Amino acid sequence: MKKKDKIIYLLIGLIIVLSIGLGSYYFLTKNNNSNPSNNSNNDIPRNNEEENTKKEEITPLLYEITKEGSNNKIYLFGSIHAANLKNVNFPKYVLNAYNDSHYIACEADIVAYQENTALVLSDTLKMLYSDNTTIKDHLSEETYNKLVNFLKEKKIYSSLYDNYQPFFFESLVSNALMEDAKLDATEGIDYYFLNKAKKDNKKILEVEGMAYQTDLLLSFKDELYELMLSELINDYDMEVESLKNLYEAWKKGNINDLLKYADDDIDVKNDYTKEQIELVNDYNQKVVKDRNISMTKKLIEYFNNNQDVFYMVGTLHLIGDDGIANLLTKEGFTVKQINNSVN
Repeated sequence: MKKKDKIIYLLIGLIIVLSIGLGSYYFLTKNNNSNPSNNSNNDIPRNNEEENTKKEEITPLLYEITKEGSNNKIYLFGSIHAANLKNVNFPKYVLNAYNDSHYIACEADIVAYQENTALVLSDTLKMLYSDNTTIKDHLSEETYNKLVNFLKEKKIYSSLYDNYQPFFFESLVSNALMEDAKLDATEGIDYYFLNKAKKDNKKILEVEGMAYQTDLLLSFKDELYELMLSELINDYDMEVESLKNLYEAWKKGNINDLLKYADDDIDVKNDYTKEQIELVNDYNQKVVKDRNISMTKKLIEYFNNNQDVFYMVGTLHLIGDDGIANLLTKEGFTVKQINNSVN
């Protein structure tokens, strides 16, 4: 196979994965038999009386953000990027908040992203090694063999993937994790509200964007991904159950339950070396805490511009001492939890 043809083959493979979007934090799905952006109205959960009798009632986390001296109001909604919305019924307080807002803000417009071939190709090229190395040169032999065996067991391995950087492999493992937890990014909150907003002609605001998220995740050292991949595979069954439990906690919107998952994206274990602890702390700082700060600043920017926004980001960004809700309170905003009145 010619080098050019090989690269095109690799691009096609990764576009299929990237077209679904980054998840919670960044789950990717290979179930792309249909294009979510082309879903008919019948594919979107509705709130009619017939369906209400069949679906589970949920109370996901929602805040109302106001400030003395301003008439503006922003709704801060906790999303989850992989879900199973066919089995749940959106509560009226969430849909009312969406309907009351002229704008919808999200971490990244994944529906528009998958339609932007140039941007997808650009991000895809970033994931390919350009120095004639492969993943074998960047992971230990033990971790590489463990990874390949896992992917073969899940029937998602190709030797062509060896040309991709570790983030791509972490995405494949997370994809399998999500699938085994019976969750789907195309049934996630982001897709539901983005498709709804496009249908309703609401203005969509991107808080970060896919290119930013991809660049961030590609910026971490091989040693971090070595640790992440090894532990994801070693603790795979436990991780599947944890993801299931997180989804159940999201549906209830109970902050105390959600806080069990919000301390850090990666836990520091007792047997970590000093170097591993530094890698994990750096990851948690950049992926969780720093992004919470930037997301808060973006919300304040919208608020000061008198934009009434349905502001939708990952639920775990909202809660805890370093969460957006607490950061907004420190900035003098009134942060009122809406869903607790219906629990």
